[in-house]
Amino acid sequence: MWVRETPAKAGDEIALAYRLYWQADEPNPTPLSRVVATRTGNGGQPGQPRPENVRKFMVEFLGGPLAKLPFGTKPEAVLWASRGEFSYVFTEAVPNDVSGHWRAQFDFTVDGDEPVEMRLFLRNKDTTLSETWAYQYHPKKK
Repeated sequence: MWVRETPAKAGDEIALAYRLYWQADEPNPTPLSRVVATRTGNGGQPGQPRPENVRKFMVEFLGGPLAKLPFGTKPEAVLWASRGEFSYVFTEAVPNDVSGHWRAQFDFTVDGDEPVEMRLFLRNKDTTLSETWAYQYHPKKK
């Protein structure tokens, strides 16, 4: 975000110049793996009663360093939330014969109906593999 050195005053004229790109991809794409899908559903284990206040998330990543991971290497999901708890966290290659297509899956438990800020990225040891997924989750009101 751009912030002026001096605050604007009523009546000031400010000249701005910027460029917009209208295309299918970013003009300067990241070399990291990209988030390509976010899916949510009821948390808990299939075939079991679904617990309250638990939401399942599945976030898919594609390309970049994930396409070059050595066989048998599994990326780690690095999660953060402003409140609440993560459980059943794992990553897996998406079984579609597309190199570098991985997903992170987790359950998220939170009480109350205040919004929750969430972040997720993939890494291998000390190497960041993906861009950061940022999500604002709005729990259901009771």
